[in-house]
Amino acid sequence: MADFEIAIIKTLINEGGAKITDDPNDSGGLTKYGISQRAYPNVNIRALTEAQARAIYKRDYWDKIKGDDIQSQPVAENIFDTAVNMGARTASRLAQLALGITNADGIIGPQTLGVLHQAEAPTFIAEYTIVKIARYAGICNRNRSQRKYLLGWVNRTLGGIA
Repeated sequence: MADFEIAIIKTLINEGGAKITDDPNDSGGLTKYGISQRAYPNVNIRALTEAQARAIYKRDYWDKIKGDDIQSQPVAENIFDTAVNMGARTASRLAQLALGITNADGIIGPQTLGVLHQAEAPTFIAEYTIVKIARYAGICNRNRSQRKYLLGWVNRTLGGIA
């Protein structure tokens, strides 16, 4: 089964680590370790520690995508990192779409895990990459102010293939 402690290392790097950002075009607002003030209004983002960020990621992202139940480490890392970037429900729904699950509800449960475990990891990751890039393109087509993030999103998505 996949290991959160391995997955979180890559995601913390992708999220910029302890660097504090407050980009006016980023709807999340003040952010540290990828944890945004908008998503966590009761958290003191400036004082957030890595241990606190890890606890948030475990509870609100890894556990929601059922990371401990995913057999493939690369698959779990990919879905987890996407959950951090897009939200657990969206990441899960996109995974279901990549798996061909017709009634994608955005909740990874026994059915989704069963289909996921039957899929070949490299094939799933390639298909998941395509649906993620399509989602990012859709965001940018709907809101031009987000276009400046597209290259970074695509690079992050393609980095999940390696």
